[in-house]
Amino acid sequence: MAGLSAMGLSGLTHPPVAAQDVDTNENQPVASSPEPALGVETYPREFFDRFFPQNALDLLARVPGFAVEGGADLRGFSGGAGNVLIDGERPTIKAGGLEDFLKRIPADAVERIEITRGAQRAGETAGQGLVANVVRRPQSVAGTWSGELERNAEGLIYPRGEVSLTAPIGGWTTTTRINAFWEQFVFTDFECIRRDADGALLLFEEETLPSTLRDAFIATEAKRLLGAGTLTLNGRFGNSRYYQETGRDGFIARLPDGMPDRRTDIRFDSEYWTGELSADWTGRVADSWVLKVLGLGSFRDSEQSSSNVVEEPVGETAEISRFRAERFPVEVLARGTIGKLDGRLRPEFGLEMAYNRLDSSIALEVEDAAGVRPIDLPASDVTVEELRGEAFANITWIAAPGCTVEAGLAAETSRITVSGDAVGENSFTFLKPSLAVTHQLSDAVQLRAAVRRTVGQLDFNDFAASANAEDDRFLAGNPNLGPDQTTRASLTADIRLPSGAALNLEAFHEWREDVLEQVILPSGVPGIANAGSARFRGLDVEGSLPLTSILPGGLLEVTAEFRDSRFLDPITNATRDVYGLENPNIDIDFRHDVTAERFSWGIRYEPRTDYALFFVDEAIEEARGDRWTGFVETTRFFGVKMQLEVRNIGGQIFPRQRRLFAPDRSGAFIGSEILDRRRGEFVKFTVSDQF
Repeated sequence: MAGLSAMGLSGLTHPPVAAQDVDTNENQPVASSPEPALGVETYPREFFDRFFPQNALDLLARVPGFAVEGGADLRGFSGGAGNVLIDGERPTIKAGGLEDFLKRIPADAVERIEITRGAQRAGETAGQGLVANVVRRPQSVAGTWSGELERNAEGLIYPRGEVSLTAPIGGWTTTTRINAFWEQFVFTDFECIRRDADGALLLFEEETLPSTLRDAFIATEAKRLLGAGTLTLNGRFGNSRYYQETGRDGFIARLPDGMPDRRTDIRFDSEYWTGELSADWTGRVADSWVLKVLGLGSFRDSEQSSSNVVEEPVGETAEISRFRAERFPVEVLARGTIGKLDGRLRPEFGLEMAYNRLDSSIALEVEDAAGVRPIDLPASDVTVEELRGEAFANITWIAAPGCTVEAGLAAETSRITVSGDAVGENSFTFLKPSLAVTHQLSDAVQLRAAVRRTVGQLDFNDFAASANAEDDRFLAGNPNLGPDQTTRASLTADIRLPSGAALNLEAFHEWREDVLEQVILPSGVPGIANAGSARFRGLDVEGSLPLTSILPGGLLEVTAEFRDSRFLDPITNATRDVYGLENPNIDIDFRHDVTAERFSWGIRYEPRTDYALFFVDEAIEEARGDRWTGFVETTRFFGVKMQLEVRNIGGQIFPRQRRLFAPDRSGAFIGSEILDRRRGEFVKFTVSDQF
């Protein structure tokens, strides 16, 4: 293995556990860290055998009381740190995310999983109280493959496949994953009812909405010893296309009866090519000091188009609207850190520079009896550029056995310029302090209190105009946007019992500034702007309960998020939730492993989730209804893993209500639109194996 853990530089890993030391209790980790302040629990690869794992993500999914977090959507590289390390280091990737990276690593290429309850290196997993370290086998050769067929609710069957391989090539240790899929998802029932302010029926529409998605990607990592450290290269390249064909039969002021009065056909196409390449070198430069230098570049070349054809009466074209958008974002990032890995004081210092650019162009036109006429939108053709620099210092102090303090301070400066149809230039300077204290009350209980200030990542697409043909909604670009800022205070309790039960609770409160919401821009057109401050609070729960005493091999896992917010609406001057707040998000999983028979089955329940969207002249309330999923899997036949899964058992509903106002939400209520949507069952059969 060419990684730092193999050279003993990471300071995060421990010697592998001998086979004879494996605990007979299938729900317990095998070993704990000899250093109480670190609170490390080790799960060897053999711990997961009864779950038939295929990759590193499967392994982490079965760690009691742990859920993978891909990191927040924050500016820069360190701001988006998740809660998983690979061989003691954070993966130098952004595109595809952490879960995609973990799927690259075959399960048999992993030696053990280490769960750290407390700080190690603040810069690598900033703000995380529970961190997993995936330790790979030295110079291993391992692979995994899977093939899948899925049947949607309309009876259409489509494929999915992937293969991953870890192998030494020359002096390099490489891991490569190739995956491709094609799928179609539909609503089995879709009705739209529009009414005026008095409740009188204006339009009843029956709709078909098949959506198709296809992806093909290749991702690879190669690492080798170079000098006193390790050089790691990461790359990902691929193509994705999404298209949707919507057909609506409309009945004006009446329920469906005979021929429709109008017909609407909407075709939406979206396709992009994306690529990312990164290189980092990590190695020891002095006693207990490690230097890490990385560079990363990425691009995404995307095109979107839509065509909305209205026939009224059916067979006679009344209006056609067309929309096309081309966007090309580029990011180049360089970063260097030096940190001390051992001892009671572990400082880290670093610099980061980043350049971001977006070229965006859109065109909108309408064709009717009067001919073809273009529709002008402010900031329809723009170039947005950002140059950003950051200096930071973090320190981890093991104050006493079982007590750790993390502190950090980052100073960021940036300049954003907008050119083209809109012109603007803004400069920003932010200080981002952080402080966390972790205390191990006992072998079973750990408490963590933290406060941290972060700066959000701007979506450069908001600087340019955009359109939504399905809802007939258009937004202008805003050249004067700035990033939102958040101060977050949290208290976390992590409980791990000898029985294998685990519970992680985090309560938090956030103070958000310069929240991005839709307002009326100075041009008089709706768009995104920094609209004010908000309060945000929540409770996160991750629990795992072995059912050995009543059902050997049984396991119950719960993940839940509860959210609440307060935001003063700049349009109505009333208090409401922030845009898009989902509450609650709950997953309840039951799994039963009959190890002797090489057979497992389980069921997942996801209760209803509600959320609200706010635009200048409308408010939307949406929900995802209750969802049941069941599976059975076995390795009894042909030496491969077979799984049959059924999603949306009994169907899943997606209710949606639009409330329309004029001239905006502070004005008169003028009508509503209610969507009654239902998605049927999906059946998936997967065959997978390792080699």
